[in-house]
Amino acid sequence: MRILYASERPPYPLFLGGAARCAHRLLYALTRELGVECAAVGSSDYGVAPWSYPDPAEHAGLGVTAISRDGRSAVVDCGYPVRVIADFHAALSRFIDAFAPDVVWAQLEGARAILELATTKGIEGVFYVHDAEFNHAELRAIAELGSRIVCNSDFLADKVRGVIKRRASVVYPPSELDFGVEAKLDGCLTMINPHRVKGIETFIEIAKRMPSERFLLVESWKLGDQAVADLGNTLTKAPNVRFVRRVSDMRQIYGQTRLLLVPSMWEEGFGMVAVEAQSCGIPVIASERGGLPESVGDGGILIRDYRNVDAWTEAIRGVLKDADTYRVLAVRARRHAGREEFTASVGARRFHEICGAPAPRVLVRALLDAPKAVTRLGKLIRRAAR
Repeated sequence: MRILYASERPPYPLFLGGAARCAHRLLYALTRELGVECAAVGSSDYGVAPWSYPDPAEHAGLGVTAISRDGRSAVVDCGYPVRVIADFHAALSRFIDAFAPDVVWAQLEGARAILELATTKGIEGVFYVHDAEFNHAELRAIAELGSRIVCNSDFLADKVRGVIKRRASVVYPPSELDFGVEAKLDGCLTMINPHRVKGIETFIEIAKRMPSERFLLVESWKLGDQAVADLGNTLTKAPNVRFVRRVSDMRQIYGQTRLLLVPSMWEEGFGMVAVEAQSCGIPVIASERGGLPESVGDGGILIRDYRNVDAWTEAIRGVLKDADTYRVLAVRARRHAGREEFTASVGARRFHEICGAPAPRVLVRALLDAPKAVTRLGKLIRRAAR
């Protein structure tokens, strides 16, 4: 089988958000463990959010073995080829013809156009939904193409089913679980991804109310220069918060973390960072939003009144002041992160099964043809009875 991952947003390692890292781990496991021929392609003209080529010092941590650049195009070797190409949609059509995939997997920006292109070429499509704030009309249009729909949590699958009126499959984002570090008992209270929708304002207010604690704020989605400057100005009011730019090796972060805070304002599709922190024995305190209850499980605490800073500070103090409570949560965190459905191997096998399953449009066509078959059978029965 050949699988092509295609998105207008540049793939991992040019973009390092959760959806990109999820795709990478699945593609890598499909290639290495299941022998699937995979490739990934994105647009070099993408400008919705900042992205960049990784610094050579980060290559080893990101699993990059080589990068070849030619003008606005590039090929990155991540154990499978990753390409960014100019004039994306025209070039993508030619690339599909050359690669001849059995399945085109799309997600995020441009997914509908990509899957429509795959359909015109007679290639099966898979749409992986990561975001609860998806466009309903676009999702319906993709479903009507007959594309298989995959979601990153049961929460999201239920939400999608309510829109397209058919079942969506679930593949949890494969989490990195081999960091080799432990929670630091006198470490920081850490938040990853300082954006408004991720709850940065709540995090800063928590830090202001707990001046004796040390807080760590880590970039994930790449911030532009102005955003970094604005954040720096904001943090002057919270001197106990230290901001660090994104890193390729998260051991540097988890090895100095005591608690992970996930104060999201929006409905997270899943929340991979929670599972990754838990694998280090780090308890998680998170908003009770979207798919976060699935990613946190019993390895942390969920804040129902997540806009209430007092609810956060009360929960945090309750964990930090009681060593037994912390110890119990740390044990549960490791146990929860150890569930096999969070591994790349299980995720890749599940994704591979979905790619090889009968296409939804075949099932729909069979249902549409069923009344005709029943009518013909009725006629035959009536003839035999005469």
